Amino acid sequence: MHNSHITLWLFALLLTSGCTSYLEDVQPEQSLDTDEVLTTASGLEAMLIGSYNSLQNSDYGANGLAINSSILSDNGTWRGSFPSYSDIFNRSQTVNNPEVAGFWREAYQAINQANLVLANVDAVSETGFTDADRSRLRGEALFLRGMSHFELVRTFAQPYDDDASVEPGVPIVLNGVTIPSDIAFPERSSVEDVYNQAVMDLSMAVDLLAPTGDPGRASSSAATAYLADIAFQQRNYEQAANLADIILNAGFSLTDNPQTPFRIENGPEEIFAVISTTQDNPGVNGSLPTFHSRNGRGGDVVVSADLEANGYRAIITPDQRAASTDTLIDLRFSELTSDGNFRFIEKYEDAANNADDNILARLPTYMLMRAEALVRLDGINEESIDLLNSIRSRAIRTLNASGFSGNASEFIEYEEDDFDNDDMLIEAIILERRVELAFENNRLNDLKRLRRDVRDLAWDDPMLVFPIPQREIDANSNLTQNEGY
Repeated sequence: MHNSHITLWLFALLLTSGCTSYLEDVQPEQSLDTDEVLTTASGLEAMLIGSYNSLQNSDYGANGLAINSSILSDNGTWRGSFPSYSDIFNRSQTVNNPEVAGFWREAYQAINQANLVLANVDAVSETGFTDADRSRLRGEALFLRGMSHFELVRTFAQPYDDDASVEPGVPIVLNGVTIPSDIAFPERSSVEDVYNQAVMDLSMAVDLLAPTGDPGRASSSAATAYLADIAFQQRNYEQAANLADIILNAGFSLTDNPQTPFRIENGPEEIFAVISTTQDNPGVNGSLPTFHSRNGRGGDVVVSADLEANGYRAIITPDQRAASTDTLIDLRFSELTSDGNFRFIEKYEDAANNADDNILARLPTYMLMRAEALVRLDGINEESIDLLNSIRSRAIRTLNASGFSGNASEFIEYEEDDFDNDDMLIEAIILERRVELAFENNRLNDLKRLRRDVRDLAWDDPMLVFPIPQREIDANSNLTQNEGY
């Protein structure tokens, strides 16, 4: 063990974050001796919080996972002044793009700190440190390592396909370091190998963690959700359906309307989120409401014309509108967007405090995942239609002449005979996913999974993959750059 010091710069931030339950026993020093950090329960807890803190960085989990998907895909239009995001929107990002570099840096920092927890958790022998404590630390670290490898590989490598065993993915890093001289310089593992490593880590996390955890903390349900995301991205629809079913039976429930999960955080449909509070957030130039809300920077990201026309306005069919004597409205459009010079996004509205959470896993994602997967496996079926209707019925209302809204289920719910074939039902579910999950971390990955063009680029176009940051290439001669950069 090197008798050096690890600079835990995160302490100053986290001790004022309001997340005191995470750090009740953590010392408030800026720097702790390595032996103390890696051999004590409080030190490893602080190291784990450091991994979560990297996830909370704007370029990675607090903002990047959502905004990058939206502006690279066909859901969001960028109209702000940040050159780095303008380049991403225009699919002209370079090897020196700071948002790209920040994503890579923070994800691997999260992995490094998780690795240090995993390497040292068995050495802790303090009185009062139980086997349950050890399992929780190990499980959370495995979750963070697994999900970070997965997010890296689907951001910096081509989508999982028949060539996954030979396509370059990202480096798999399983050993933590505390001093620069210990840093290894690994090659890029294949896309398949990175997926396999993520599955291994997340599967172990499922076995080690409780079904639910504190807000912003890993749980077995969160790990299961990520395993379902992996299977879905691999087009392994049988496994995705089975894993999604576990989520559907884990005690989560839909809120009464689609606004609530984004207004009252840590609600009944939230499985895992990156937490931001008024005291601990990515700041005025890094939060979700900064870029999305009209009350932030005036709507740097707005609803694309394609999403408005072929998403929000297409979700209720002409026949369904004609069947009701009252107007039919979708609350996801009327309440989670707003009209102006542009169609503004109101999913993330706390621009005054920059305190909106980024929900990375919530119940509707897995309801619609299972619905689509079951149709692909078994054709038109009652369960898929019921799941689809559940999402629609809580979002769509009737609006009468007096301005009162009511239940629209009888007009907008589907029946089996509404679909002439399996593909029609699959398309209805895909459309519902687009609208329900708009401006979350889904649309770009869905288009890649579906092998569909993304704003006139092929799903596997090199410019839909981020470049390996140039500074990483310069530091590690074993890294190869992505095509097109």
